[in-house]
Formats: sequence, structure tokens, C-alpha cells
Amino acid sequence: MSARGLRCLTLPFFLIPASGGSTPVVGAISEIVVQENARGPRAEGCASFVVTRDQARVFFERAIVISGRQEHDFFLHGPCIARGTFKSRFDTWQWEMRSLGTATITATNGDIFVLGDPGQAVSPEDT
Repeated sequence: MSARGLRCLTLPFFLIPASGGSTPVVGAISEIVVQENARGPRAEGCASFVVTRDQARVFFERAIVISGRQEHDFFLHGPCIARGTFKSRFDTWQWEMRSLGTATITATNGDIFVLGDPGQAVSPEDT
């Protein structure tokens, strides 16, 4: 287990690099459902962290698979959370998106992948 409690995984064959923001890392997705929004500390303004289906789709189209170390080094901690599901050709995925550009997706077999929006990455020198 890594420091964040995620299992170390070998990426399965169906994870493909995002190509210019048009294809999600798990292939084409459908049936995006937002189940929870605005989760997290009130003091952090999480009540206003509301993700729509369209915003989730845009995020997953841009996101790339990142390691736990990359998440730590290149992304700020987003305290606010939205959760939901989507379907791909290969599975029904549960997702948890954080404010500030990261998310996890969980396959039905329990495999967890960390995603990041490269547009929200920061240089370690800036943190």
C-alpha cells in the first residue's frame, strides 16, 4: 500500500494516453452520473464545489493517469469532493473528483487509478 492507501497497480491494456483532450484514459465514456457534490470542509468553501455531468466529462477527457508521487509533487491538495459513476466499454467506474484537479477512478474489481488534469498541475517550486 502506498502512503495514500492505494494499491500499486500495473496498468491494464485498456488504459490509453489521453490524446489531445478528446479520449478519456479508459476509452469512450457514457452514462456519467453525479451522485454527490459539495463534500468537504465548510471553511474551505466546499459548499460551492459542484460538478455537473458536462464538467465531469470535460475533466475525464483531459485527465491523464498519474502516480501517487506525481499527485503529491505536482498537484495541490483539493479538500472538496464530488462523486459519481460512468460507464466505459470495459467497466462501470466509480469516480471521486477533488477540487484543484485530481480524481480517482475505481473499477468494479477494486483497482484504483489516480488521474490529474495537466492544466491544473503546479511546479514543485511554486508550492
